[in-house]
Amino acid sequence: MRFSVCLLLSLACSLRAANPVYVGVSYGLIKSTDAGANWSLVNIPLNSPFLSGTILPQWIAMDPQNASRIFFIGTAKAMAFFYSPDAGATWAVNPFVGLQARGLAVDFAGQTIYIPASTTAGGIAGLYKSTDAGVTWKRLTLPGTSPEPSGASVNNVFADPAISGTVYFRTANGNYFFKSTDFGATWTEIVQKTFRAPSYVDPHNRSIWYAVTGGSVNSALFKSTDGAATFTQVTIPSDEVTSVSVGAVSNTVYAAGNVAGLGGTVLKSNNGGDSWTALQNGMFGPYSGVVWADPVDATTVYVNDSLSNRDFYVSTDAGAHFNASVLPQGPPGCVPGNCARPTVTCLLIAAAVPVPPTITSVVNGASFKPGVPANSWVTIQGTGLAPQTDDWSHAIVAGALPTSLDGVSVSIGGKPAYVYFISPGQLNVLAPDVPTGPLSVTVTTAIGTSEAFATTANTYGPAFFTWPGNQVVATRQDYSFAAKSETFAGAITVAAKPGDVLVLWGTGFGPTQPSAPLGASVPASGGYSTATAPTVTINNLPATMYGAALAPGAAGLYQVAIQVPATLANGDWAIQAAIGGVTSPAGTILSVHQ
Repeated sequence: MRFSVCLLLSLACSLRAANPVYVGVSYGLIKSTDAGANWSLVNIPLNSPFLSGTILPQWIAMDPQNASRIFFIGTAKAMAFFYSPDAGATWAVNPFVGLQARGLAVDFAGQTIYIPASTTAGGIAGLYKSTDAGVTWKRLTLPGTSPEPSGASVNNVFADPAISGTVYFRTANGNYFFKSTDFGATWTEIVQKTFRAPSYVDPHNRSIWYAVTGGSVNSALFKSTDGAATFTQVTIPSDEVTSVSVGAVSNTVYAAGNVAGLGGTVLKSNNGGDSWTALQNGMFGPYSGVVWADPVDATTVYVNDSLSNRDFYVSTDAGAHFNASVLPQGPPGCVPGNCARPTVTCLLIAAAVPVPPTITSVVNGASFKPGVPANSWVTIQGTGLAPQTDDWSHAIVAGALPTSLDGVSVSIGGKPAYVYFISPGQLNVLAPDVPTGPLSVTVTTAIGTSEAFATTANTYGPAFFTWPGNQVVATRQDYSFAAKSETFAGAITVAAKPGDVLVLWGTGFGPTQPSAPLGASVPASGGYSTATAPTVTINNLPATMYGAALAPGAAGLYQVAIQVPATLANGDWAIQAAIGGVTSPAGTILSVHQ
């Protein structure tokens, strides 16, 4: 059913009643800012010659992490894609050209939008995506199935609310379920079971899924705790289950269904579906109830009948009582007495649900290559890694480097890393003294802990830090920059000369003698030379090596002192270091000019 798709998409993209509530009705999009006490019609100008009349919204969603970015698909004589970047104040409207959409999903980061669509009314639906807010659409290549070997047709699609790039679709016959982790480029089949109603992802825990099987009669509720790989039937005192929703706590689950002796009833579980309590009946028919539980505000629950014009209900006490919310009659300008009661088509409660951090890569902080050299700089990239941008300049106490910054901490191989820089998409940390071999990395914030990211610790991972143009960070003995002119706007820089003595700056040059201090800056007196002497080549010519050591007053930062070969001609020459049998990555240059 269309309404079931709306329910899935709204909830999967994270809802909240305390913020604006958008409801699609038979004559437009209405909005409430007070949990349904009052409603107003959203003004959406139809600035296309292909569109006219009232708008019938059909599917609605939002950027899961930006509640102001609203998307919906609706019909106003023709089908169109509607996008508001500012909570409904302004809208971009793009009519579909040659497509009949049948659903909507928005990626975690809000940059990729997916729709099942066909090229003709009633035709076989493929899967399309847009990366420009619905202006253009690209058809994705889908895997084949036994009944459709040339490519599956699509019933519904939904994006992971916590992981950008992860998207799912169910086939039109309901027997196949596929997952992609690369924005639909490749697909993996993860389950085969007939779920005729869409599955629903717990917005707090993406490993937990719920699904309704069968049609409106003899339907049942199933639950997965392993990311939809397997499902187990939930015992619930209802002959039919028509809707399911998770509240502000992952274990709080609401369902709508037909209960013997009561008829259409809202039920609630406080333990993830192990036991249920009937809350209230009579608000919808036995096979048509739809329930939305606010996943942020534990007090608010919405209920509607998907097959009739019955009242729309709201509870503000966690389901203890439900009161009718009177939706305005329409269409706009109708004569009182001749106006129609609105038919609800979809609903979105616009608020972002915070999600735990997700790690997408762990790399050397200078080379950006995989691997974690002990006691060296590491860059971690992902989503939701920190609540803000900050560094440790205010968090070093009595010389001790912080292992937590604004509530963000990192574990590498079970040991706390030293957190230097944080931002939502990137962390820079100093790795602890970890042994070589496989290890896992996790990031913890106030929201939760990421899934473990597997990587490898190495004794050596030499890499030079670079300036613009992949130039090695190099200074002279007076600390002036050795770089080609105009490397930095407004600063005078001079390229290295043959015979110059330079200090190269890098990380990953391994153990020192004596061992470097842990969790503190190197003393100003220095004296922590690398246990093994590195070598450096420039344009494959060996540079004279004067020594390599940790930089005094810093942490995890190595100084490598060399002399540029006197025979080098002018040019941008490849420069590499080697230590312990490991060579720094190619691509770094030193600019030399007489």
